[in-house]
Amino acid sequence: MGRRLYARHGRGLTVALVVFAVTLFSSAAPSSSRFATAAERTIDIVGLQGQFQSLADRLAPSVVAISSACDPVQADGALRSEDLTFQKVDDILGKCTRMVGTGFFIDADGYILTNEHVIGDSQQLWVTTDDRTVYPAFVVGSDPRCDLAVLKIARSNNPVVTFARPGESLHRGQWTIALGNPYGMAGEGEMAMSVGVVSATGRSLPKLASKENRLYTNLIQTTAEINPGNSGGPLFDIDGRVVGVNTAVILPSKQQTNGIGFAMPITPQLMDTVRELKQGREIVYGYLGVLVSTPTARERKAAGVERPIGAKVDSIEPNTPASKVDLKAGDVLLSLNGDTIDGGDDFVRAIGRARVEKPARIVLARAGKTLSLDVTPAQRPMPTVAVTRERQRLRWQGLVLSAVPEHFNGKGEKLPQHAAGLIVVGMDESSPLAKKVSLGTIITAVAGKTVGSIVDLQQIIEGTPQDEWKIETSTSAAMASSNDVAP
Repeated sequence: MGRRLYARHGRGLTVALVVFAVTLFSSAAPSSSRFATAAERTIDIVGLQGQFQSLADRLAPSVVAISSACDPVQADGALRSEDLTFQKVDDILGKCTRMVGTGFFIDADGYILTNEHVIGDSQQLWVTTDDRTVYPAFVVGSDPRCDLAVLKIARSNNPVVTFARPGESLHRGQWTIALGNPYGMAGEGEMAMSVGVVSATGRSLPKLASKENRLYTNLIQTTAEINPGNSGGPLFDIDGRVVGVNTAVILPSKQQTNGIGFAMPITPQLMDTVRELKQGREIVYGYLGVLVSTPTARERKAAGVERPIGAKVDSIEPNTPASKVDLKAGDVLLSLNGDTIDGGDDFVRAIGRARVEKPARIVLARAGKTLSLDVTPAQRPMPTVAVTRERQRLRWQGLVLSAVPEHFNGKGEKLPQHAAGLIVVGMDESSPLAKKVSLGTIITAVAGKTVGSIVDLQQIIEGTPQDEWKIETSTSAAMASSNDVAP
């Protein structure tokens, strides 16, 4: 039996929403007035219930359950939606380690946003829509640092979420609604809904961020129940707009209490990242090599800082950009490229957005003096390898296929332009194409249709019966049937 993993960070906070129609009666108020007030409040509660039901019906089709095989599996019979049921996928996943999570459509052409930690170890992916239809998926792009990834399925005219205005303020007490796949329960369809409120904003998870080398700052804390499997799903407001991406849960050491759920807010930086990932582009972060924190009032006073701003340098790593300039432990960093630093988390975000290999101006306070210096950020190492267009992978017919590297012709010679097709970067001995292709072979067409990308092949597989999967390669242009099983 395979092991089941849930999009990590544990289970969410259970919320019991109980609404009472309570009327405070005045001794001087007439009886009819008291009954009218109670009736009006009861009607409001019923109306609220109806609004939640309406939101569930309207929003659930834009949310998907994600199932991932974390080990290589033979799944050629599970690559076309019309051949798939969840039971068939579940049988495949039962033989390997699996991960479950949630995602949501951000483009009608089948692009789905989720957390990177949901799909980071995946070998094969499937998503189930609210109407119980199962589709194969692949990773278009991922950003391990920000913990975001974009997937794609071969279906068009998908219902797309509406995002809240990036950077729009949230406040404690605002309604929040989570839809998703808790504990994998929505793997067969019908997304699970939970309702709560914004508990707080601007939360950080420094221990988890340090452990996984991710950027978990400026988070929304919510009482909407977020369980294992909800990661990557949308957090909606009462108007049905996405205000966050459900990401993490703090688990109690003892199970007598519930966990606490967190979501990444919709910011301009997050939306920029999503647009880049959708194009399969790499997300690059600046890196200095300093450990910083928000200074205390005493530490600011010692540095000569009067306002409650800045980030204190706690330590400097050797052989990093910070070690090559006049930075010292105890310095309070006041601004970066003219932008004020409000605290430790703010500096981490700011340096991450700084241009790599371009000088950045830092203003700092030290022992009552204000100093300026230029430092050149390096590219931050990623916790795992990010998926880009060049690193997209699809397992098919016992092959692992990827985009052809730029200027590649299989002989180490440079070509004047990007070669068309998909290159074989991995192959099982049992592949039915083992005698027809080898590592480095470029497949240029399948079923008589040109293949220029993983997206092209996904569309061909979805729309073509398996007995018509015939390939052409760039080397021989000979036809090889995918049904010719090697002896």
